[in-house]
Amino acid sequence: MRSILSISLPAEKKKEIEKRAKKAKKSTSAYIIHVLALEKSLISEDELVKMAKKAEKDYKTGKTKKLNSLADLI
Repeated sequence: MRSILSISLPAEKKKEIEKRAKKAKKSTSAYIIHVLALEKSLISEDELVKMAKKAEKDYKTGKTKKLNSLADLI
């Protein structure tokens, strides 16, 4: 079931969204849905801080490995 959401935007923001939607070959609604889905997949700031703290702890306790190049990952 579809419903309508009306929002108020400055003219330049409206034009920017429409331009980006056109470039993505999507309707404005489809583009906004796409952007929301992308945003949902991003790591939150809290999660990023948590990961950084764990990495710092691992580094300080010697649980990391120094690599000479990316080839060492393989």
